[in-house]
Amino acid sequence: MGAPMNILLAGGGTGGHVYPAIALAEAFLRHDPATRLLFVGSRAGMEARLAPAADIPFVGLAVRPPRSLGPVRVVLSAASLGLSLGQAAAVLARFRPDAVVATGGMAAVAPVVVGAVFNTPVLVLEGNEIPGRTNRLLARFGRAVAVSSEAAAARLPAGRAVVTGLPIRREVVSGTREEGIRTFGLAPNRRTVLVIGGSQGAARLNRAVEEAVVGLAGRRDLQVLHQVGRGWDGALPRGARTDAFSHGPDLPARAAGSAPDRSDPRGSGGLGYVRVPYIDRVGAAYACADLVVSRCGANALAEITACGLPAILVPYPYAADDHQTLNAAPLVAAGAARLVRDAALTGATLTREIESLFESPGRLQAMAAAARSQGRPDAADRVVALVVRLADAATEGVRG
Repeated sequence: MGAPMNILLAGGGTGGHVYPAIALAEAFLRHDPATRLLFVGSRAGMEARLAPAADIPFVGLAVRPPRSLGPVRVVLSAASLGLSLGQAAAVLARFRPDAVVATGGMAAVAPVVVGAVFNTPVLVLEGNEIPGRTNRLLARFGRAVAVSSEAAAARLPAGRAVVTGLPIRREVVSGTREEGIRTFGLAPNRRTVLVIGGSQGAARLNRAVEEAVVGLAGRRDLQVLHQVGRGWDGALPRGARTDAFSHGPDLPARAAGSAPDRSDPRGSGGLGYVRVPYIDRVGAAYACADLVVSRCGANALAEITACGLPAILVPYPYAADDHQTLNAAPLVAAGAARLVRDAALTGATLTREIESLFESPGRLQAMAAAARSQGRPDAADRVVALVVRLADAATEGVRG
């Protein structure tokens, strides 16, 4: 296409839906800096904050996913979806997108349906091994579905799926170890375990990590950087060394215990431990990590493999269709990760897993190489190329 494209990004509700959209926005602008972008999501979702922070114009719809399956909440959510259909129609009529790219979540439904009615090319992005219920619905309106694996492609309408990988933001792979050490106040001469439970945290994982801090307290060679999620109020477990404890500058004192020790983990008293509510500079965190402990959301695994990091993976057991276990399976089979079932997750179990890996440095190196082999750091560019082809084909169809 000769003229700059108008691209409408739709989705939201979780970081797994928002961050791939931001990654695509970056890629579209790399492809053509004149591209016009618009992010359409729920005005009540995290996308309403994250999209403008990434300098992406944002329009919020009335849609609100139900917080429970209670009849009143379901009816109100359905009503908000109906209202959002009219809002989306007005947005698309004004913006006139060349393509709609949906990254998932209820916030994507109205823009996709309206886009299909307007005969606008729709691409659905799905990162999980088992496509979510919403994306299975949206795939029926899309001209293509970008997926992360052949297994996911097989679960979608025939001929629609294209394996691209899940887009990740450039910052994920552009951080440096020095930046991470400086940002999080870590010790440059220690190996680092990075724990990421998700933007909202993971209570069971957090408790196991805090118990593992006690089990690892004597390790002067290690440090733990722990994203606990906003709102986590867990106190450091009794028995942990206070001279080995620190917390990030953004963490409220109540979340670190009633009287947290602010000592720097560079001290030689034992394990270094830093915890923060949320890691904004995730690229810096990955760059200084030697091992990652994580849930198994598609976005997290795409980032971990793109960075080539060994991992201990703990699937969230209540994820729809147990998709997190299936997300982790290719990494485990490739030797890139160790799997710990949520039911078996304790501080003692996590301590044993961490120590066994650090006591076998050759194993960590082999896992890192296997992780890199599973990564698709160019996924965003692949998806952009697919969108351009769909838009070009639509334009040729109109001319024909």
